[in-house]
Amino acid sequence: MNILLIIFDGLADRPAPELDGRTPLEAARTPNLDRLAAEGISGLFHPKSPGYPLGSPLALHLMFGYAEEEFPDRGPLLATARGLPIADGEVVLAARFAAVAREGDRLRLLQRFIRDEEAACRALAEAIAEYEADGLRFRYAYSGRGDGILYVAGGASFEVTDTDPLGLDLPVLRALPRAEATDPALARRTAEALNAYLAWAHDRLGSHPVAQERSRAGALSINFLITKWAGPKPSYEPFARRWGLRPASLPDEEVVSGLMLDLGFHWEQVDDDEPEADLRRRLSRARDLRADGYEFVHLHSKYPDPMSHDNEPLRVRDAIEALDRGMEYYWRELAGDPELVTVLTTDHTTPSVWAHHPRGQFSDQHSGEPVPIAIRGGNLRVDGVLEFGERAAASGGLGHLRGADFMPVLLNAAERTNMYEMRPTPERRLYR
Repeated sequence: MNILLIIFDGLADRPAPELDGRTPLEAARTPNLDRLAAEGISGLFHPKSPGYPLGSPLALHLMFGYAEEEFPDRGPLLATARGLPIADGEVVLAARFAAVAREGDRLRLLQRFIRDEEAACRALAEAIAEYEADGLRFRYAYSGRGDGILYVAGGASFEVTDTDPLGLDLPVLRALPRAEATDPALARRTAEALNAYLAWAHDRLGSHPVAQERSRAGALSINFLITKWAGPKPSYEPFARRWGLRPASLPDEEVVSGLMLDLGFHWEQVDDDEPEADLRRRLSRARDLRADGYEFVHLHSKYPDPMSHDNEPLRVRDAIEALDRGMEYYWRELAGDPELVTVLTTDHTTPSVWAHHPRGQFSDQHSGEPVPIAIRGGNLRVDGVLEFGERAAASGGLGHLRGADFMPVLLNAAERTNMYEMRPTPERRLYR
């Protein structure tokens, strides 16, 4: 049997007062999601461990059976997604243009996202494209929409901290060596060289003719790079070798695309701005990929995550209802396949309700509650859960799963496992 993995990004949530104390998923009308839970087995899933908020790439990395220390971080994954090669030994960081203002000995962040300023950003990127400090060579490659990739060559350490404070009206952070750095001296040297590059770039950007023109026009100056997610060139064992399944992915986020490419997935882009139509198109393409011989198809919808980040639980509920309508295609075209095991879950909890955060105001945080999971198909032990939701899943037969459990449970459901103590091959594998 083959596997279809459906992930609705950030689907899990917290109770909202305007939804009578229910989560948006619990408040939404979801007959198609509920039917999947009723015909399968449910549980709660911790992509890492209880209480840990994760982003999509690390959550998926752990779900697909890779150790946390193997994660290259988002900077290299973004470079892969953008078709930017990484040489052996290079360190890669995500580096985004920003606007800052000096306050004493600090630089205060005024704007984290620079959009619709392509001509200005490209001109500025050329001015800070190359730099050298303490034998380390910096190279900035602009990617568009105010964003880019910073390469560090010459023997740098990737074990340095972010300079992005993750919020407006906060001081830009200095890069520091990570506490767990394997080579503390090299990490310190890299952090100091990175700070020198960023200070140099700040001076160059602030004195650039583009900055002077913007100042005369009363616009915010584009005068800093904020960096984060430093990592090395990814080095993954291919997913197909680790799990014995020919994989394909229909991702809906740039960094997830990079992860799938680095894991060796066949990858395709599907775009639509409306949740229901977007999901229908992805399910249709998933059906075609199954027919083309792909044995593990990962379908990733970005909804309802954007609405949750905007802290609008009513819009989250509406997006979930739209996804449920899109799931009608699943029941019409895919559910009848006796050789298909379907998994429905999400990669993390994105709260649309925070105690001290206004509705409608953006928050880039996730939280660490477990997420619901339901598996349907094959000859599973169907449990008594009749709804797909956070509280309903808590009584399901799967119990509580963690990231390392995810692929073994799926392979077992698809009857693709081998007795674990058998050693027919030099490398121990769970699959036949």
